[in-house]
Amino acid sequence: MTRKIYPLFTLLIGVMISGMLLQSCATGKRRFEQGDYDAAALQAIKRLRNNPDSKKARKYLPLAYEHALNFHLDRVEMLKQSTAQFRHDDIVHHYAQLNMLYNEIVQCPGCLDIVPKPRMFQQEYDEATLAASKAHFDAGLVELKKGTKEDARVAYRHFIRAKDYAPKFNQIDKYIADALDQGTIRVLIEDIPIHSRTLQLSNEFFQNQIIEYAKSRNYTFVQFYREAELNALDIQPDQVLVMQFDDFVVGQAFLREKTTTIVRDSVIVGTVETEEGEKDVYGKAEADLTTFEKTLTSSGLLDFQIVDAHSGATLQQRKMPGTFVWRTDWASYNGQKEALTDEQIAASKRREAYPPLPQDLFVEFTRPIYTQLIRSIDRFYRVYN
Repeated sequence: MTRKIYPLFTLLIGVMISGMLLQSCATGKRRFEQGDYDAAALQAIKRLRNNPDSKKARKYLPLAYEHALNFHLDRVEMLKQSTAQFRHDDIVHHYAQLNMLYNEIVQCPGCLDIVPKPRMFQQEYDEATLAASKAHFDAGLVELKKGTKEDARVAYRHFIRAKDYAPKFNQIDKYIADALDQGTIRVLIEDIPIHSRTLQLSNEFFQNQIIEYAKSRNYTFVQFYREAELNALDIQPDQVLVMQFDDFVVGQAFLREKTTTIVRDSVIVGTVETEEGEKDVYGKAEADLTTFEKTLTSSGLLDFQIVDAHSGATLQQRKMPGTFVWRTDWASYNGQKEALTDEQIAASKRREAYPPLPQDLFVEFTRPIYTQLIRSIDRFYRVYN
């Protein structure tokens, strides 16, 4: 039985491996037939690195490379005849693809036997990158002169693109910095007023969290400041984050008391001496259990606005609620302990817990407000990245 199955199993594995190899080779063929000459050439190069004698790879590499060469050079000539402002971006791409194929071929000994003279277009690529850089730099100058923050942000992206093409472009870093400065929105985070006749509360923890979060986001075109920071820099804000509590309550107490009569049958209520020794006595046990639950509720509603500092217009407004409930519970009983469960007995041994300080309760109910607040800030300002 074993001698018959083993050759058949080996044959099946061989067929599967051959099929996988054929499918992989055919993948390059399909890419070629679909006109994706770069991918077809790369597939053939990869195959020849693993198997320099691959017949299909040796057949399709020169065909794919020749078609890729003609395709990219034809596109380059068409683009050179175009008047599109950023046509050199595409020209750079086509030369980059050709140079990539050149590098792949020269690093594959088996490929050089088939394509002995691949072409490198380094000079043409360098000239195209300089032309692309200049086109974006000139476009950046035009946008920057328009004088609005939106146009300055467009200029900034053009200058960044110009530097990507030509890192040593004359004074490019200065123009990038100028565009960034002119396109940045400066946002004042106002202090949150706290008004309480009976409690001494501080919103410092809550407010510091908001400021730290806003500054940590590092939006490209947004800077957040406190009023003292703006005054020190002698600059005016573009927008203001205005926050104030419409209403809040800290430590609103509620006590719930409930008495229940508990009766249990067949419980051990004592022992008795007999001739056979001490035995348990079973009977009915009864107790009045009083449970207490005390809650302190702290809640508030924050009004959050983003205001245009120049026009006074409200750009966004939201009402953000927050609630925190602190609980303590305990119990007492009159009657027989045997009527109670272990949990009820444990509750009767507890005493009313000391409540948190009002400041701690204030911090707790602002936590869910903080979560809503930072989400609103992020949704509004992440478009300025």
